[in-house]
Amino acid sequence: MLERLTSPWLWSSIAAELRVGPRALRRTVPWLLRTGLKQIDSLLQVVVENAEAAPHDLAFEMGDEHLTWSELESTTSRVAHVLAAAGVSRGDVVVLLAENSPFYIAAVLGISRVGATAALVNTNLRGRPLSHAVEVSKARVVLVSHTLEPGLRECEELCQSLDRILVFDDDPYAGLLAETSTAPYPPAPVQSDDDFIYIYTSGTTGLPKPCRVSHVRAILAGASFGPVMYDFQPGDKLYCVLPLYHANALLLGASSSIVARIPMAMRRSFSVSAFWDDVHRYNATAILYIGELCRYLVNSPPHAKEMPNPVRVAVGNGLRPDIWPRFKARFGIENVREFYGATEAPGFIANISGREGSVGRVPLGGLAGWLRLVKYDVDLDQHLRDERGFCIPCKDDEAGELLIRVSKLSSGGLEYRGYTDQSATQKKILRDVFKKGDQYFRTGDLLRRDRDGFYYFVDRIGDTFRWKGENVSTAEVADVITHGDGIEEATVIGVPVPNMEGQAGLAAVVPSGEFDPERFWRAVSDLPAYAQPRFVRVMGSLATTGTFKIQKTALKKEGVDPATVDDPLYIRTSGGYELLTEEKWTDVKEGRLKL
Repeated sequence: MLERLTSPWLWSSIAAELRVGPRALRRTVPWLLRTGLKQIDSLLQVVVENAEAAPHDLAFEMGDEHLTWSELESTTSRVAHVLAAAGVSRGDVVVLLAENSPFYIAAVLGISRVGATAALVNTNLRGRPLSHAVEVSKARVVLVSHTLEPGLRECEELCQSLDRILVFDDDPYAGLLAETSTAPYPPAPVQSDDDFIYIYTSGTTGLPKPCRVSHVRAILAGASFGPVMYDFQPGDKLYCVLPLYHANALLLGASSSIVARIPMAMRRSFSVSAFWDDVHRYNATAILYIGELCRYLVNSPPHAKEMPNPVRVAVGNGLRPDIWPRFKARFGIENVREFYGATEAPGFIANISGREGSVGRVPLGGLAGWLRLVKYDVDLDQHLRDERGFCIPCKDDEAGELLIRVSKLSSGGLEYRGYTDQSATQKKILRDVFKKGDQYFRTGDLLRRDRDGFYYFVDRIGDTFRWKGENVSTAEVADVITHGDGIEEATVIGVPVPNMEGQAGLAAVVPSGEFDPERFWRAVSDLPAYAQPRFVRVMGSLATTGTFKIQKTALKKEGVDPATVDDPLYIRTSGGYELLTEEKWTDVKEGRLKL
């Protein structure tokens, strides 16, 4: 106990929490009160207030496209007119399939303006995964950019079931919105706990599922991250290259900017070579990252504009401990604020003290059991329970699954809303954890906590792994592989690759005849590039447990080294799947063969 109390990191963290406290009281708590008292119910209302208070101030920009707060508000009105003319009304769902742009933000808020929910579909989806994402949203109208329209039109059955497909080009103001009324469209009345957007998450099983995000959660995400993590001040600007269909970019980026009335610059997609040019071009003082982005920047050749730069704070998640100090030192960014969270989770962890490698610390010993780590047997794929049938808490530095308590009284944006599919919602809840009747949200992640209360990410559990900054559902990939002919059985796991972030996909397959790498290449082409297996192991059969679960643990331990694996192995290259030789594996490990 004495050693713990003398830990410098413990006291520095407490000091940081005390410094943040007054900011949160001044700038976050008022939003809690306003939403709690129903004085404000939607992010659109915040935009309307910004347009009244600072109509000519910049809101969002990308290249030559700029929207002031007044222009943003009026564009949401024009979008609402277009949607209403297409038959969209309160309670409907509209799919938005488009790349990053200021208009994307206006489209999301325009959908909200007619009282509908925006289903934000991943732009990498094609074929069956794309059809599924649209179908499960129950949307009858799709708003799509002209660059992504061909992929949507290829899903013929899906297109026949839709009422309208609204297409816009690189200048939607002169195209889609050209003939719309400029009269203000009266915002449809919404409740703060109504669904604002659907953000798709792979979860732990199955094809992409729409995760429900309420209006109040969107507001309070911005009201929390703006003051606490970014510490936005007048003159700041946020630069975001993450896709707006992800929670990080929309809820922690755009929402934070809207609530703080701070401009946000963006890029269609991340570019290593253009990153520092953009930072200087926009004079960005804050950036939003995922760990993969930081790794790319650190491993890139020196850039003429990387130092000095105006960035004072970087906020994000997934930053590897070995990359963290190099990122800070090379680019002179002292404030790196990592966090842990999930779109649907009823809680998060934030690192405001800067302890490298940690996702943060929960004050007050975990806030009376709000977040708990429990023992989990990876080989048995189950939680360990004591003689009374309750979960066993982890000790210091012991890895376990992070659980977040689900309270029936939860509100204010920290409630667990789950998915549009009720059965999927229930699968994420673990019951009778520490006492009869209690409920906890399963994060599906293994973390550990040190003696100072700092949490560290360890690994994903089961059927999801992270690659190229994206969560990959093994069930979704396996479903696509076995959907066509040629493969009788398949299972997918993530395997670590030396010197690479996350885990690469390995598909273990049992072909119906001779394995055809070209046919397999065509079969997985419907998947996003990041989800396509990097390795294929061709087997005669898949070992199963007594309950017919495929034994993935052995496959994971054996890995993809051709020197130790007897089965034929293939590797994904730019032109297809090729036999993985020991020479190619050496090239992978030494970075000469890119995955």
